[in-house]
Amino acid sequence: MSVDLSGSIYTLYKDARQKGDKARKRGADEQAAKHYYSAARWLRSYADSAVTPEIRKERLKRADQLMELARGLAGQAPAPAKSVRPEPVGKPAAQPEPQAGEDDYEEEVLQLIHKSDVKWDQIGGLEDTKDAIKSSYALALAKKPDGVQVSSWRNLLLYGPPGTGKTLLAAATAGNLDATFFNVKVSSLLSKYFGESTKLISALYSVARKLNPAVIFLDEFESLTPSRGSGESGSERRIVSTLLAELDGLQGKDDDSFVMTICATNLPWMLDLAILSRFQRRIYVPLPDPDAREAILDIHLKRKGHRSQVGIKELVDRTDGFAGRELEQVGQIAINNMIRRVNPDLLSVVDQGLGELSAYQLRVEPLTSSDFETAFSQIKPLADKKVVQRYEVWQTDVIETPKGK
Repeated sequence: MSVDLSGSIYTLYKDARQKGDKARKRGADEQAAKHYYSAARWLRSYADSAVTPEIRKERLKRADQLMELARGLAGQAPAPAKSVRPEPVGKPAAQPEPQAGEDDYEEEVLQLIHKSDVKWDQIGGLEDTKDAIKSSYALALAKKPDGVQVSSWRNLLLYGPPGTGKTLLAAATAGNLDATFFNVKVSSLLSKYFGESTKLISALYSVARKLNPAVIFLDEFESLTPSRGSGESGSERRIVSTLLAELDGLQGKDDDSFVMTICATNLPWMLDLAILSRFQRRIYVPLPDPDAREAILDIHLKRKGHRSQVGIKELVDRTDGFAGRELEQVGQIAINNMIRRVNPDLLSVVDQGLGELSAYQLRVEPLTSSDFETAFSQIKPLADKKVVQRYEVWQTDVIETPKGK
């Protein structure tokens, strides 16, 4: 069983890098050089865990820059490079200036990249919503006739009740485009990096343009809006201004890179009009209708090889008002209950160790009404009719567009 050590290696790299920066500021060049050497070695090891060849190449490039910086601080000649002419005799070799700020922020951004293998057929229902997203990037990426300009949309806002598939829609967009997928929770961005968030946002879009096509998914987008009565600090205003400038595309007007920003919120009424105006498409992601619930249940039951004594129509009727995530949870609990029922000796095998457990063959049977009753006793829909009505009223009053269009 392989163990993923990439997080620990990154922590070691970052620690060595920070110690090098601090030593250099104190003028302790030799000490700084030792830390930079160490940071470069850790970064090279960390490059092996990159999710794409482009990211690996970028990390190795930064490791080389750190190594050259360490050589310079230690009074050594830089490593020879074919593309660089040798300096004249008697003149010290020019050392690269460290890009601590930019490089560190961009390295933080690389931690937000996720490999998405989600495809459109893995999302049950939401056909109108999927078509709206597809048309957005189709207009941007398709070849245009000579002399003809076609407007496209690169900023999308998905709003609706929790668990309706907003994250899955963004992942499927990246997966079908084979695009670099940045999965970012705005609340984490603001709390973890407060004071540095503006630089991190700029680095996020800078890296996305380098690794395009890219999809930036900003979840919990309402976190950008301070709670009423709390006031708004200068830092918060700068964060919002930086993000709005990126959404406007002010930093990338002259390049041909494709970066799509998909933002998601369960609380769209918290967003002010200045923020809403940056989204060319604002798409309501509703609770699944009967056809969508049937498709979702099929994905989580039949496509996973499970049979059921309970008819699909009965399950569809029973799950009115359930979100997609809740339907998935119903299936998971019913299946787990069946596994426990059919394999009563499973827990005793667990106590015998990994070897015995790995050799144990699970038995399965069709899911029974009892299995589903267990699931329904634990999973209840979170969004009631009043919650759904609030989305629909807000959509009519503010967005004034049909659902999923």
